[in-house]
Amino acid sequence: MDSRLIVLDDREAASALAAELAALQLSRTIARDGQASFMVSGGSSPGRMFSLLAEEHLEWEKVTVGLVDERWVAADHPESNEKAVREKLLKGPASAAHFLPMKTADAEPASAVASRAAAYAPHLSPLSCILLGMGPDGHTASWFPGSMGLEQAMYPKDGAVIAAIDASNTPVAGEFRHRMTLTADPVCNAEAGILLVFGEDKRAALEHALNGDEQLYPVRRAIEGLGRRLSIIWAP
Repeated sequence: MDSRLIVLDDREAASALAAELAALQLSRTIARDGQASFMVSGGSSPGRMFSLLAEEHLEWEKVTVGLVDERWVAADHPESNEKAVREKLLKGPASAAHFLPMKTADAEPASAVASRAAAYAPHLSPLSCILLGMGPDGHTASWFPGSMGLEQAMYPKDGAVIAAIDASNTPVAGEFRHRMTLTADPVCNAEAGILLVFGEDKRAALEHALNGDEQLYPVRRAIEGLGRRLSIIWAP
């Protein structure tokens, strides 16, 4: 088992540790640089961590929060990552943070790659802290195995930091096939990373990913790229 894996008894403890690690990294970066960037994933797993982190008395006005990836849905859609972050993280003390949306008014993400790359790039060189999740299929961000756009996302050309994904040929996309995601360059070059994983099914997928082909388990690309800068936190 990977020595970076931290196994905790319950999700509350895991969420608290993840929030503590993120707060520590952001505080250190602010003290050094006067500002910090924090890119976060959506889904159900980080909800409690967001609530705990939001109460941390950091210099939030010096933090830029952005998204690791986003479904191409309106910002008020129940499946919008932006909606989850605004409701769970950007409240209390953390409401002072600056937020970078990923979804635009463009009909599809491919049309917005250039504008979002321009907006995100200044905060990714390097990114202070990144919060990643993982699906039972071994994806992280919107790097879905077999999806269209995966090659550009995992092995970006010309330093691209944003990629459009069409996951219509994957079993997990459902109606939300159009996605936008950070590429491996900013993810793997982050100063610190947290991979928060819950559930026995994801523990099994993680075991496979740690030793498997990154085309089949794309999360391995992030795990290998971040190396010792990544903390992997799991709870049942």
